[in-house]
This record gives sequence, structure tokens and C-alpha cells, in this order.
Amino acid sequence: MKGAIYCRVSTKAQAEEGTSLESQQRACEKLAFDKGYEISQVFKEDWPGDTLDRPELIRLRDLIRSDHVGVVLCHATDRLARNPIHLAIIAEECQKNGTDLVFVTEPLDNSPEGQLIQFVKGYAAQIEREKIRERTIRGKQMRAVQGKLPQGTGKGAYGYRYDKSTGKRVVVQAEAEVIRKIFRMAASGCSVHGIAKQLTDEGIPSFSGTHWHPLTVRRMLKNPIYTGRTYYGRTKRIPLGGKRRRLEEKLDSEWILIPDATPAIISMDEFNAAQEELKKPKSRSGKAIVPYLLRGHIFCGYCGSSMSGSLMNRKWRYYYCRKTLPEYAIPHKCEARYVRADSLEQEVWLRLRDVLKNPKLVLAELRRRREQAVPFLAKDIMRIQCELESCRNQQRRLVKLYQYSEIDEALIVQQTRPLQTKEKDLLEELARLQSQQASIRELENIDDKIMEYCGRVSQNLDSLTLDEKRLLLDALEVKVFAYRDHVELRGALPSYVTIARTSA
Repeated sequence: MKGAIYCRVSTKAQAEEGTSLESQQRACEKLAFDKGYEISQVFKEDWPGDTLDRPELIRLRDLIRSDHVGVVLCHATDRLARNPIHLAIIAEECQKNGTDLVFVTEPLDNSPEGQLIQFVKGYAAQIEREKIRERTIRGKQMRAVQGKLPQGTGKGAYGYRYDKSTGKRVVVQAEAEVIRKIFRMAASGCSVHGIAKQLTDEGIPSFSGTHWHPLTVRRMLKNPIYTGRTYYGRTKRIPLGGKRRRLEEKLDSEWILIPDATPAIISMDEFNAAQEELKKPKSRSGKAIVPYLLRGHIFCGYCGSSMSGSLMNRKWRYYYCRKTLPEYAIPHKCEARYVRADSLEQEVWLRLRDVLKNPKLVLAELRRRREQAVPFLAKDIMRIQCELESCRNQQRRLVKLYQYSEIDEALIVQQTRPLQTKEKDLLEELARLQSQQASIRELENIDDKIMEYCGRVSQNLDSLTLDEKRLLLDALEVKVFAYRDHVELRGALPSYVTIARTSA
């Protein structure tokens, strides 16, 4: 590998004396010989190390960028640059061009200098990203002020196409008619689900070419661009630490109106009429509320989806999987059959009666679940505590760098803010887990109360109301999984009652 050597002293007196430059060169040549490097050029100069504007250093950097050198050797980091940011810049240039940077006295793999260079390189890259982001935002704002749509706004909006030559939207007449139809249907009281279903049934393609979704229709109805008003900067992203972000709407005064960027398709009166209808709660068509004991506790055994109640011929109650119904243009996804509610609820309740009449079984199951939960909770608590200690160590290291004047106050504030947010989240998670752990310990001392409670409930099982029965299902955390020929009961129940037969 071809290499180059760089030597530097600060004053001409040192250069004329020759000892320092020569000793640096000899040390570098010895390391090159040991590593098997072929030295092609040697750069020596007397120049202050607090600037990058050095004649020999400029020549060396040109050589690095030309890809004519595979390794650069220097006696120490302060000989190459005294400013850590300058040192990081040179190291970054070497890395981009595939050039190794080697120091005789300070290996960069695990030394404090190497760690500092990595830190500063990351900081410099972050500054560059922020500059690019700031320039992009200013560019978009300037386009908005000039009456042009900012670039990078996605695919656009249904009813329009983006004209690059003018920077504005133009109306697509076929889609504009669909927009007017949507607003007329909404103003007449039609729900967003009804609008989406009708558009799909009529074969009208959506903006993505697939079926219409109620959420898409709602967003279109609430979008003011169809009245000719276009705003830029309505929302902002709030960092929550790490990669997490929250989208938050800005104040109206901060919005930038882009004049004449979008032609109007509907009038303000039509838009306002649709908004008034969207605010109204939709009625349930006068249907009577039918009671279902297992509502919220029954699930499809085949796909795991929640099952809902259905009344047929105003007489027969059934449970059905929601995935068996087609969703607009999507066919049904589950082949589960309807289950008669009366027989299922009776069988489930009979099994629960058997359990409650033998409270020792309930107590044994609760103990088993407690024993399973304790090690998992302890493991999670230990993991959170380790992450918390690591987060605090990172903050301590930043404080030390600040104390040694390696970083300034603005940087330490910027770097510690996400760490403080992470620490807060970890503390909240730790408090929640410790609370669960304390609750489990308390449960270990109330076995007698559980026995007493089950005894009292078992004496009044026949007189419980529907709401009282549902409270009991909640207390036992009962989940019913329905199959074609049987159901499975899960929760705080003994294993021998987890299977119950039923008729479909």
C-alpha cells in the first residue's frame, strides 16, 4: 500500500533545529516498514496547528482526494490538527476516499482521541443534516410565498394533477365530478362508509386505483383545497426521542397561504354544509339494543378476530366473526360459521358455575399465573434498570467532555435533551413494572379473601343480572374462542375447563 507521511512543528526555530521534524519522520518510517507500507511522499512544514490553511496539509488533502494514497501516517493527532473538528474533517475525508489514517503514538480504535474523533464526526454530520433541512424548509417557504406548491408534497390530491411548469395544480375534470358527488352525498346526510361503498360498487377508481376507504373519504371532505384554499406549514413534527415523532398542528397564524395554487372545485357553501353533517352523530336506524353476555369476551378461533352479535329475523341471536363480512371491494377473509348465542352463553355460564363452586381451582390457577409472571417481571425490571444506567452514563460522559472544553454548551444541551426524554420514559416504565410486582406480592396475601369471594358469588349465581355476570367475566379475564364444533375458555380458569362443547 502506498503511503504518505505528514510532519509538523509550530515554529521555524523547531524546523531549523530539525530534531522534531526528523524524529517524527523516523518514527513514521519505522511504523511504515513494520506494516509493509511503501512511502511515496513526505510532507513537512512549520505551521500553527489551529488552522487547516497550511500549504503542505493542503497538498496532502489534494493527494487524498485524488485517490493516489492508501494510508497517511502521522506521529500524533496534535501534529495533524489541534482542533478536534479539524481532525474529524480530515478523518472524514480519508474515510470517504478509502485512505487509512494511522498515528504512531495514538491508535484510533479504542483511544480517547479515537472516540472523540468519532463523536465529532457524528456531530459534524448532524450539523450538515440540520443545514440541509433548514435550507430545504427555507426553499419550500419561498416557493409558497411565490404562489407555487413546495416540491416533495407526495403524489398530490385526488381531482388534481401537478403542473411542473407553473408549480401549481390543474383540475382533472373526471375526478372533479367525483369530488362534487362526494360532497353532495355528505351534505345530504350520507355517511362516509355509505359514500365509500357506493363509489366502490359503481366501479369508480380511487386515487390509488383500488377500492375506496371511509377514512379516505373523510379526509377528502375535510380538505379545504377543494374550495381553492391551499396552505403550507399546517403541521410540525415534534421529536420524542430516538426515531419517534409526533405530528402537531400549528396555529392558524403560522400557516402560509399559497394564492391561486389550487383551482376551486366546490364552493364554500358546499364545503360548510358537508362539515356540518360530519359533526352530527349517525343514528343506529332505531334498532333496539340486544344484550349479549360474551360481548368483548368472544373471539374467532380461526383468525383471532373479535366476534360481534347479530339478530336474525328479529328473534335469533348469533355471534359472528367480523372477518366473514366483505369490506367494500375486499372479499371476506374468514370461513368461520355463525354461532348460536343462546346455547353458547348457557354452556359457558354452566362451566363458570362449576369453577366458582370449587374456589380452590380458581386459587390454584391464580397462583400458577403469579408464579409465571414473577420471573418475567424481574427480567423486564432488570433490563429497564440496565438501560437507565446506560442512559445516565452517556449523560455523565457528555458532562465530562463539557468540563474539559471539548464541546460547547449548545452541543451538550442538544445531545442531552433526547437522553433526558429517554430517561423519563424508562423511569415511567420502571415504575409501572414495579407497581405490577408490588400488586403480585399483595395478591399472595389475599388467598383467604379470594376463597371467601368465590363462596359468596357461588351462593347467588342464579340471581345475578346480565351486568353482574359480565363483571364476573371481567374479574376472571375470560376469553372465549369459538370453533365450528367446540369453544375454548381461557383466563383465570383451571385447565380442565378450557374446552366446552357447543352447537353451531
